[in-house]
Amino acid sequence: MFKYEDVTLVQLPKPILRQKSAPVPIPLTEEDDLLIQKMIFHVDDSQKPDTKFRPAVGVAAIQYGIPKQIFYILITNDKNEVIFRDAVVNPKMLAHSDIKLALEEGEGCLSVNENDPNQEGYVPRYARVVLEGYSYFEKKVKKYDVSGYTAIVFQHEYDHLQGNLFIDHINQKDPWKLPKNTKVL
Repeated sequence: MFKYEDVTLVQLPKPILRQKSAPVPIPLTEEDDLLIQKMIFHVDDSQKPDTKFRPAVGVAAIQYGIPKQIFYILITNDKNEVIFRDAVVNPKMLAHSDIKLALEEGEGCLSVNENDPNQEGYVPRYARVVLEGYSYFEKKVKKYDVSGYTAIVFQHEYDHLQGNLFIDHINQKDPWKLPKNTKVL
């Protein structure tokens, strides 16, 4: 249904990436359903060996220049078994842990060029988060209680909907200094 040329991403310094996304009406419109299908095509294909896309585990609508509260995540393990897969619409953060995690190698983002400066360093995230949102696959509002790597990805995508990027969380004076109460994953 979709082709590689159907997927065009917005990158910094485009100001729309700093815009807050708007809620999406439920039930989904045909336009929003197609947007989610494109997000699924994009991320799922990006994890295939012969993809033309930069590898990704998630994407938010704003990364296509569309300021809507939607993100899609696909996380698999080494055996290609699905750990988490859903498009979440209108997510709201309900709770989070005190303990934080940061990926050992830092984070990356499809909307931040890999050659841009000041993107190396720890990105502290809550080790566990509870969000509520509309599940695209289950067709209902549900709670997502996620931890570890999945919680990190959720927060990365949720940040996009708030107009924030992972680079905003990096300590620019000492990027590899581990903040208090933060463990490396």
